Amino acid sequence: MLRDGVEIPPAAFAGRKVRTLLKVLACRQGRFVSNDTLAEALWPTKPPSDPVANLQVLVNRARRALGDAALIVTDRGGYTLVRSAACSVDSERFLDALSDRSLSAPGLQEALSLWQGEPLPEEAYDDWAVGYRARLLRAHQDALERAALLAMEDGAAGTAVELASRAVEAEPLREIAVLTLIRALAAAGDGAAALQVYDDYRRALADELGVDPSAEAVALHQSLLRQAPPPDQAPRRRWSREFAELPFVGRGAELRKIRTALTEAAGRRVFVAISGPSGAGKSRLLDSLAREVPMVRARAHPSERSEPWTLLRTLLREVAAQDIAHVDRLPPPMASALAWLLPEHDGRGGADLDPESRRILLHEASLRLLEAAGVIAVDDLQWCDPSSLGVLEAATARIANLRTVLAYRPEEVADRDDVRAFVGRANCVLRVDLGALPDESLPQLVADSGVVEALRQHTDRTPMAVAEVLRALSAEGLVAPAPEGAWQSSGDAAARAVALAREGQRLAIHARAAAQRDADRELLALLALVARETNASTLAAATATPEPQVLDSLSRLFRSGLAQLGDQGWSTSHDMVTEVVSSGLDIVERARLHASLARALRSEDDPLLLAHHLREAGDSRGAADAYAVAAQRAFDTVADDEAAQLAGVGLGLSPTAAVRAELQEIRGQARQRLGDYAGAREDLRSALAVHTSGPARARVLARLAMVSSGAEDIVRAAQLAELAVVEAGEDAPIRARALEVASVLDMNLERGRRSAERASEALGLYESLGDANGMARILDARAMAQFLEGDVRGGEAALRRVADLFEDSGDLVRVVTPRATAGHALVFAGHPEQGLVQVTAALELARTLGHPEGQAYTLWHRTEALAALDRGEEAAAEAAEALAIATRIGHRGWTATGWRAVGLAAQQRGELDEALQAFRRSLDLSEHLGLFASWAAARAAMVLVSQGRPEPAVPLVARALREGPPLGHYEARWAQVELAVALGDAAAPALAQAACDLLKAGGVQQARERLLAVAATYSD
Repeated sequence: MLRDGVEIPPAAFAGRKVRTLLKVLACRQGRFVSNDTLAEALWPTKPPSDPVANLQVLVNRARRALGDAALIVTDRGGYTLVRSAACSVDSERFLDALSDRSLSAPGLQEALSLWQGEPLPEEAYDDWAVGYRARLLRAHQDALERAALLAMEDGAAGTAVELASRAVEAEPLREIAVLTLIRALAAAGDGAAALQVYDDYRRALADELGVDPSAEAVALHQSLLRQAPPPDQAPRRRWSREFAELPFVGRGAELRKIRTALTEAAGRRVFVAISGPSGAGKSRLLDSLAREVPMVRARAHPSERSEPWTLLRTLLREVAAQDIAHVDRLPPPMASALAWLLPEHDGRGGADLDPESRRILLHEASLRLLEAAGVIAVDDLQWCDPSSLGVLEAATARIANLRTVLAYRPEEVADRDDVRAFVGRANCVLRVDLGALPDESLPQLVADSGVVEALRQHTDRTPMAVAEVLRALSAEGLVAPAPEGAWQSSGDAAARAVALAREGQRLAIHARAAAQRDADRELLALLALVARETNASTLAAATATPEPQVLDSLSRLFRSGLAQLGDQGWSTSHDMVTEVVSSGLDIVERARLHASLARALRSEDDPLLLAHHLREAGDSRGAADAYAVAAQRAFDTVADDEAAQLAGVGLGLSPTAAVRAELQEIRGQARQRLGDYAGAREDLRSALAVHTSGPARARVLARLAMVSSGAEDIVRAAQLAELAVVEAGEDAPIRARALEVASVLDMNLERGRRSAERASEALGLYESLGDANGMARILDARAMAQFLEGDVRGGEAALRRVADLFEDSGDLVRVVTPRATAGHALVFAGHPEQGLVQVTAALELARTLGHPEGQAYTLWHRTEALAALDRGEEAAAEAAEALAIATRIGHRGWTATGWRAVGLAAQQRGELDEALQAFRRSLDLSEHLGLFASWAAARAAMVLVSQGRPEPAVPLVARALREGPPLGHYEARWAQVELAVALGDAAAPALAQAACDLLKAGGVQQARERLLAVAATYSD
């Protein structure tokens, strides 16, 4: 579709439904099309709940894409594409041009020049297109035959041969076309070729219809025989026709198995895997399946493996096109997150989400939409981007009624750890491995035993290999499709098939590509190097060619079976075409074409694609710069896997020192969020080597301090934060962040006054900067400080308010820690049921985010609540998971609390040896982590007392009382009382009463009854 002579980018339609809508209207241009007719065309198998509302949405998008709302008119419960000078439909122009039956030969040929090839090829199987396609094909056929006859009358025999040949190519059994060609060849002096055409026609009639030529045809043949030259003078000439898609054969059993697995399991989770090498027919199988089972589909492309959310975007667009009500039912925050990915759904408002929170909400919105889809199918899963893959895996695991079909190349999945792991973990109910077509299917394709034997012996019998041989035979006029049944052959088709099969499908594709015009070959090479769908405008810029000429080339490549038009633009027709064409380029030509693509992309907002082509063109430094931009974008959208991967590629390109530091900083942050603390420290330290002073160094120091605080040494982390404060100077944003980090570390090191001073200064800076999130983080730190100071009641309320503040501001990621800690405070306050609710909500958020640190933190708190509720088995399971995650990510602090959780669960179940070992492990990991050390020492002491070994508990109690903030001393005082009781210390009642008073002041109920009992017993 063109606007002002330029192709409208397919992406402008935001999905294939809008394009289909426009095609339906174009086929009836100027005529009213009812809502019912449009709905049946757009949703033939599964109409939406409100077709009219869905049509309104699609029409509005079509109007925006066309750039003129007046072109589509709402009329009597339907729509009309207007007939005007501003809106021209090529097929309608063609029909209009032929409406004058008195046209001369030149006039008919001019009308035929408007023919753009097979009409609506993508909709060949759609009911709404059948009648219009037939009308156009009949008109084209009639015009060719009339033009050929008129050309002969005018003495232009060569033109008549060309026109009649096209007519026979289109309808090889249509007698008027065949006789016209025979007469034209005879008039051109090629009687031998005319006889060959008659002979081919006679055999085809006998083989396919069981009839003989008409009397007129026989008479013409007799006339030719009397004029024909001797056989040795008769040139052989064959008449090829455009290659049509082969019948779908040889995969019926697989299709039935998949269809049965999907249809008989409605309402249950189903996972079907289709594997096979390139050319095995995975896409064709999915095409056939889609005609029988309503589904949403998406396909991954090799160049999009590191581009976040690309596959998911296509899937969600298909779901929305299925029924807009799926989107309308989303809560406003989820709809806002979805609109970020699918801008066409903007308009419902919602909070201005921070990237991490947006990712969470997008994740949840995606799951809801995919659940509504019922059946989803993904082709070429091996090229899926990690962000989309994560959502797919969550969907297959969490949506109880989702039916999923995934197709992939096994040899390439083996090189993708994440994809291989996903497929391996999935509960697959059916695996379909595609390879060679069965022998019995080959005769269904071609009715020539010699050709069948050549295909059987000399190809791998994959659909692609078989199609390439038949395509080449068709181009040479040796086979042709019959109206029904297998293709028919002629001449020496079998011998030629052997030669073609031995050459192989890749050589056949290479030969077909080499036969194209120079400009078309270059365009095909560009499509192969892009390796994804792309706009004609980009190709025009790369070749410095007017876009109409590019579109003509693309049309020719399409008719040659080398290119196709998808939802996002033009691409090669098959991955094997991409591989053959790109591998056939020499290094100089490849670099030149990549440079052309890079030049064309500089004006577009696609840094990842630009980086790829700059790298392949040999511009390493330019590519590194572009990879830095792409990696930062990925990080900003919380696509951490892609960010780390892209930064790594950029680092391998010898970037400048400044860009190297930028890439290392991005990868370090991404690794931190992924839980790779060792890798994060390594990257950030490397970045420091470049930033020798000033705010940039302060920024990296602050980030390194946060990484080191959890995974290395909190004292070292505090030193790094001190340096960050000094290096920040007067740069307000960076100084505020450095002060914030230093404040948190001071708090953990029990430097309360300095922590408060720094927090206050940071708060003032954030306030002057208008940074609401920064202010909320400081308030969060203050609430945590209040809790650590022992004010459990006040701290719980403050933490809950901070969690609500983060939630209201759209910063959902930061809800996790205060929400979980508020739940922990409720456990201390004697309300474990309420605490469990709070912590569970925080855990669900952390899991949705895929943030391992948050999961370890909340799982520890859930263990505390479950143990307090005497649910020991559940507590043990949560503790084990918390410890496993913390150990995997190398977070020392959360590993210490993970061992505490294991100890609490074991203690609750009476497994004292296991509990003591766990608490000692926690204590060993708690150096410079005063709170955790105090807790671990106190708990270990109490276990020893319970085992009747109070003497080893003495130093542990002393340490528990000596280390950590006041929050930790509640358990320390409890342990002190238990030890005093075990040793028969007369001070036990006073110690118990003092502990009770301390608990009461802080709002703590944990162990209060036990301490009151001790105080009362000993006072008696």
